[in-house]
Amino acid sequence: MASEPKPNPDFSQAQREIAGRADEAGRVASDILGSAKEDISRKAKDVAAEGKEALFDKAQLAQNTLTGAVAALGGAVRAASEHLANSDQKAAAKFALEAAGSLERMSASLNDKPFEEVLADVRAFGGSNPAALFGGAMLAGLALGRFIKSSSGDAHAKDRPQSDVAAGRHTP
Repeated sequence: MASEPKPNPDFSQAQREIAGRADEAGRVASDILGSAKEDISRKAKDVAAEGKEALFDKAQLAQNTLTGAVAALGGAVRAASEHLANSDQKAAAKFALEAAGSLERMSASLNDKPFEEVLADVRAFGGSNPAALFGGAMLAGLALGRFIKSSSGDAHAKDRPQSDVAAGRHTP
């Protein structure tokens, strides 16, 4: 029995097979990376949307708080106007009454609009009137600070013994 000669490996054939397998592996890796990139992009968009929604929820809450504070400030200015009118200070009373009306209209407007629309209005106003926006923000901040301070002061007064309140002593 004669042994059959073993075929010599065809180097170029092996090279083509390896190159084909490498190309296929490259395509598979590219597909996997593309899919992973799409998944990451989709998840990043989802996280960003959730973050944006949470931010807008907090902004809406802040807007509601601000609306209440502006309404309260309008009521306080209206009361001051009435006091001024009773004190024969008609010009100051008229000015305060107009300011109270403006604050009450602002409060109603803030209450009726979604946060995105309020933000767009503020941006448009700030673009055309930057000094007025800055001044208004400063005044609103001061007024809100005084309102919060007076509200918290009333709460502390309720906690103090009556003898301290009557004597005008401040106890922390």
